[in-house]
Amino acid sequence: MKILGINQSHDTSIAVVDEQGNITGVFEEERSRRAKYFSPRLLKHAPNNYRDKGYHSPEEYLNDPINQVQLLTIDHKQLHDADHVAFASFDRRDFHVQFVEDFLTDRVAQRDFLPKLSAQQLSQKRLQELAEDEESPICDLVSQSGDDEAINGQILNQFVHATSSFDVTEHHKYHAICGFHLSPFNEAIVITWDGGGAKCYEEDWPQYQEIECIWHAKDHVVTPLFKRMSNHRFVDAMQGENFNLWPEGFLHCQTPETQTIDGVEVEFTSMPSNGMNFSNMSHALGCDDLGRAAGKVMGMASYADKTIHMTNYHSKHTSANLLEHEALASAIATIQKGIDLVPDCKNIILSGGFSLNCTNNYKYLQAFPDHQIFVDPIPHDGGTAVGVALDYVSNENS
Repeated sequence: MKILGINQSHDTSIAVVDEQGNITGVFEEERSRRAKYFSPRLLKHAPNNYRDKGYHSPEEYLNDPINQVQLLTIDHKQLHDADHVAFASFDRRDFHVQFVEDFLTDRVAQRDFLPKLSAQQLSQKRLQELAEDEESPICDLVSQSGDDEAINGQILNQFVHATSSFDVTEHHKYHAICGFHLSPFNEAIVITWDGGGAKCYEEDWPQYQEIECIWHAKDHVVTPLFKRMSNHRFVDAMQGENFNLWPEGFLHCQTPETQTIDGVEVEFTSMPSNGMNFSNMSHALGCDDLGRAAGKVMGMASYADKTIHMTNYHSKHTSANLLEHEALASAIATIQKGIDLVPDCKNIILSGGFSLNCTNNYKYLQAFPDHQIFVDPIPHDGGTAVGVALDYVSNENS
């Protein structure tokens, strides 16, 4: 039996796994397309010259998977031989707070309302209370499913007999499975961290993405112990699009809220992850228009003159270096939390995009000299293709 794991988010990739859980190939889509940061997307509109491309209608153009999300990394024989396709994604579900027009032009009303927004974390219940708090409605709460299912359907058009499965809520779990499988350990603490993954609790906590998770891996099973969820991007989008009081308008709620959900400690925060901070900095420093070049910021950090921090001198290198040091302290605290949760385990695995921070990875060895540290060889989202395929095999064999 041949299982294909497909990560259809950014760092799009395909993993080929057999029924024993042996990985026989991992292919990254951007390598075939020669398109860095490639991510599948559904086209909403056909180009005006669709007839020149041989199509008779816009619908025909849009329904052709070649124009949508066709994957190029595996030859057709391998595609047609697939028995099952398991999909992974970063979770494209969306949620909007849609304010009425009168409110958006009323600076006094905004000034009075904004402190209520930042008073505590924005659960679904809290948002509903705020929407109904005023004498007249000021906003609607709008949920959208996103394009994940549609993208999966377009990809499946390329297969003949394969069945499929998809769980949008397990992004970090697939990181953890990949890292554990590729490591030399039989037991480990797994730290998964990145710019933002699945929205595991979307119904009750809309737009909170997993940013840092701690797992206990043993006997081919990864068990969640802790999840940190952030709605930082949601907060920034609300602030930037809706309020005239920018930049003094919406203030992030500084106080996290912690709950126990299905036996897992879950912290909800409005603060960005380390991965988010590097992405934001990559945009601010002009490394990339969409904030995808976090690695360039990590590289810049190494070129700062350490003595300059004592003077009033600022450059892209000193800014990156300061972020690198702050991220190191934060990451050490997260690893220490994992050690506190599983004190008898001396093996640590790092996965997720923030694990590409090679400079800080080396410093963790100094911070935790009594532990062995293994960095997932595929820590970016491409590794989730491996994780989802192995997870399917494990479930089938259990």
